[in-house]
Amino acid sequence: MNVRKIREPEFMRELHRIREEMYHETKRLTPRQRVNKTHRETEDFLQSQGYRLVSGNQGYRMVHLKK
Repeated sequence: MNVRKIREPEFMRELHRIREEMYHETKRLTPRQRVNKTHRETEDFLQSQGYRLVSGNQGYRMVHLKK
């Protein structure tokens, strides 16, 4: 049987590399630590884009920061 390996596109190799890097950064974290890390990174990103999270009755919502 002749099995031909399909060449993976460059963007897929890059995605696999990024996912592996993320795995190594978080593999020793507890579930709670992973959640806290995700929340911190999300809040940092939103703030860099001019938004912040506000707690509400049904979770959170984004609010634009006024300049």
